[in-house]
Amino acid sequence: MELLTSANIMASIVSENYTPEYITRKLPQMQLEKNTRAIAVDKESAVIYDSYNLTSQKGRYFIQSLITDALSADAKGSSQSYKEDGKWYISAAVPVIKNSQTIGAVYLLVSGDSTEKIIVDIRNSMVLLGCLIIIFVGVFSLSMAKILTLPIEQFTRFINSMPHDKLQKTEITTKDEIGQLAIAFNSLIDRIDEMEDKRKAFVSDASHELKTPLSIIKLLSDSLIQTDNPDPEFVKEFLNDMMGEVERLTRIVERLLDMTQLDTSSASALFVHTDMKEVLNEIYKKLLPLAENKNIALSLNLAVEDVFYPIERDSLTEAIYNITDNSIKYTESGGSVSIDLTHDTDNVYITVRDTGIGIPKDATDRIFDRFYRVDKARARDTGGTGLGLAIALDAVKLHGGNIEVQSEVELGSTFIIILPIKKE
Repeated sequence: MELLTSANIMASIVSENYTPEYITRKLPQMQLEKNTRAIAVDKESAVIYDSYNLTSQKGRYFIQSLITDALSADAKGSSQSYKEDGKWYISAAVPVIKNSQTIGAVYLLVSGDSTEKIIVDIRNSMVLLGCLIIIFVGVFSLSMAKILTLPIEQFTRFINSMPHDKLQKTEITTKDEIGQLAIAFNSLIDRIDEMEDKRKAFVSDASHELKTPLSIIKLLSDSLIQTDNPDPEFVKEFLNDMMGEVERLTRIVERLLDMTQLDTSSASALFVHTDMKEVLNEIYKKLLPLAENKNIALSLNLAVEDVFYPIERDSLTEAIYNITDNSIKYTESGGSVSIDLTHDTDNVYITVRDTGIGIPKDATDRIFDRFYRVDKARARDTGGTGLGLAIALDAVKLHGGNIEVQSEVELGSTFIIILPIKKE
C-alpha cells in the first residue's frame, strides 16, 4: 500500500510535463525505499525512464500486467507481490493522467526481502513477547494462587489441629471471603458451645432429678432391710413412700420422653383443624377433680362461636394441660383458676389466669427453661419436675405460636397462649 502511494505521488508530479528530460530530472529527487526500481512508460508501454542504469529497459516496450491495467480504459492503479527465484518482490503501477487522458504509467518495483525480514523480526518479537507474557502470567497466577490459598491452608490446618475435646475459635481477621468464612465458623463454635452448655446442664439437671427419688427409695429400702421384724404398718408406710417416689420417677421419665418427641415431631406432626372448645372442655374435665380436691374454683369461658384451628392435638393438649395444672398446683385453697378462649382476625388466644403465689420478675424469663423451678422446696411438695412449662412452650412453638406471662408475687399469674391464624 505504501509503494502504491509513492507511485501515485510520482505520477502526479511528472504529469505536469511528461517528457524524458523532465522525468529524468524529477524522479531521482523522490525519496524511495532503498533498492526500489522506478520505470515510466508512455501510453504504448514504451519505457521512457528506468532508474536502473545497468539493466535499463529505456527505449524498449515493457509489457507487464499492472502496467497494462494502468494504461487501460479504466486507468486504475494496483499493486501485487510475487515470489521469483526464491525471493519476494512487490510492484505497483499507476496511470499518469493529464487533462483526463492517460498519457503513460509509473511502475515501481522493490525487493520484498527487507519487508520479509521486518515481518520475520516482528513475528519473532511477538513470539518472544508471547513467551514473556506466558511466563509473567504463570508467575503471577502462582503467586496469586499462593496468596489466596494460604489463608485456606492455615484455616484447614487450624481445624485439623483442633483438640477433639475442646472447641477453639480461629483468629483470622481479614476482610475478604476467608474472613467472612472465619466469622461464620466462630459463630458456629459459639452456637455449639451454647448447645453443649445446655446439654451439660440438661444432663446434670436430669441426673439430679432422677438421683433424688432413687436415693430416697434406696434409703427406705435399706431401712426396711436393717429393721428386724418390722411392723406391718411401718412397712406399708415405707412402701407407700417408695411408691410415691417411683411415680415421681415415672413422671420425670415421661416428661423427658415428651420433650424428646417434641424435638423431633416438627417434621412428622399431623395438623388437623380441630374445635378448640372441644379441646378445652376435655382439659377442663380432667383437671376439675384436682381443683375441687384443693378447694379451688376452676372455670371455663369459651368464645360464643366455634373456633377451629389446625393443631397437633396431643402436643397442644399437653401444653394447655401443663399450664393449667401448674396454676392449680401453685394456687392456695380458696383461690381460683380460669381458662378463657378468645380470638381475633390474626390470632387465637388461650388464657390461663390464677390467683396463686405469683412469679418474681427476675424469674419470669426462666420459668420455661428445662428443670428450672422458682421454689424448689415447694415444687418438691407439689411433685413438680421443672419440665411442664418447657414442654408447653415447645408444643406452642411447634404451632408457630408463643406464650406470654404476666405475674405478680402473691397476686397470681396469667399465661396467654397465642396461636397465629395463617392466612389462606
